[in-house]
Amino acid sequence: MPRGGGGFGGGFRGGGSIGFGGGFRSSSFGTSSAFGRTGAARFTNRPTSGPYTHIRRPYYPYYGFGFYRPWYFSPFWGYYYRPWYYSPIYIGGGIIFFIILLLIILPIAGIAIAFPFDNADVNGNVIYRDTQTLYFNEYWYEYEDMKAGNNIVFSVQSNPSYITFIIDNRNFYELPKTTKIYHEIDSFSLLSRYYQYIQVFLNYGSIIYYNFTSTGPVKFFISDGNNLNRWISSQSYSFLIEKSNTLGESGYTYVYESKDYYIVWANYGSSSVNINYNLTYHAANVIDTTQVYFAIEKTKFISESTFTVPSDGQWYFYIYFDPLNAPEESTTITFDVKFETGITAKEKWASARPLLIGIAVFIMFILIIGLIARKVQKKNKDKLKMQHSQQAQTQQTIQTQQVQTTQTPISYSAPSTIINAQKFNCTNCGYELTYGLIYCPNCGKRVEGRSTNINVSVP
Repeated sequence: MPRGGGGFGGGFRGGGSIGFGGGFRSSSFGTSSAFGRTGAARFTNRPTSGPYTHIRRPYYPYYGFGFYRPWYFSPFWGYYYRPWYYSPIYIGGGIIFFIILLLIILPIAGIAIAFPFDNADVNGNVIYRDTQTLYFNEYWYEYEDMKAGNNIVFSVQSNPSYITFIIDNRNFYELPKTTKIYHEIDSFSLLSRYYQYIQVFLNYGSIIYYNFTSTGPVKFFISDGNNLNRWISSQSYSFLIEKSNTLGESGYTYVYESKDYYIVWANYGSSSVNINYNLTYHAANVIDTTQVYFAIEKTKFISESTFTVPSDGQWYFYIYFDPLNAPEESTTITFDVKFETGITAKEKWASARPLLIGIAVFIMFILIIGLIARKVQKKNKDKLKMQHSQQAQTQQTIQTQQVQTTQTPISYSAPSTIINAQKFNCTNCGYELTYGLIYCPNCGKRVEGRSTNINVSVP
């Protein structure tokens, strides 16, 4: 396991550290499960296409400062918060035109592309060739559909750290796990006012067994990187195990987080001491490389080799930067992996044909539904229009009749003609009155109501 150390510098562990042999991994604090990446350069005899291209394309969700759209940029769908935004898309004719365009493009695309919806060449070969940087507890992978009996040809190198290379037909998190036991027995001399540590990365559920003897009193503790840093800086800390002024200890401690751990001896005395130690790590939840189809552990270089896949299906290759085998924070990998899938263009076309037929049937179904809906809508519209026309005609007829019944014809006479005044009798005294009088000139009463006198004598 990696080893490092430093001095207390200045005074008694209070003046800061001189340095670390090997250093700390900056991202090791709080590290959990492995993280995978993909996107290597892919080489075939034609441009790549399909549901997964394995090519990283950076996505920029907005235009940053200093970069603006050109003045002539005017999208046909309009601008956001404008009345016409997306309006053309809502036009039924545009949607139907788009569907018809798809019906024209799909057959042409199917004929033009030898391998529909795939990225292999006409012989079914795909090559991944790239150089990438991996950080510890990170892996790189690619995969392809393959037929049994075909080969995966590969060569890999890493600098400066060790890597683990795996070929299997399972997802990384489905690879079998196990508990591995590592032993480390050694001795070293620890100078006055110096400390020395052994670094190991362990997952949750692991156990550290320790046993050591010293020729002089030392401080012994087991810590993660964060608390070790705080101890060096004379800040408050919390250790898993801490023993002061001891000549030897034995015991064990459980690990409850996946991260780097440091087994530390510190000499506060005025003279050097010799330390003999025996450490055993029960590393839990590590990949069981004996249960995968192909694996090479703790290597920096793999010359060109070949692996023959035993069954049909998806086959993966993994380049895993296992932190249990390497103390570095990052490493640079260069790989050249060729998948000889054994799936020809004819087979790919046959497998893709049902999908294309299904898409065409679905589009035709949508078209038929659209035509039926349009026909029904037009029929209802004509019917509604006819009803409105009939109602309007009926209403006009009724209004005309009402006007004819309520209007009184006005007759005009010549200017010399004198209109005879209409006359009536007073309701009180029976005196003959001229139309328009309010009071009777005979009795003086108001002319209103109806006559109640049957026998009326007029003087």
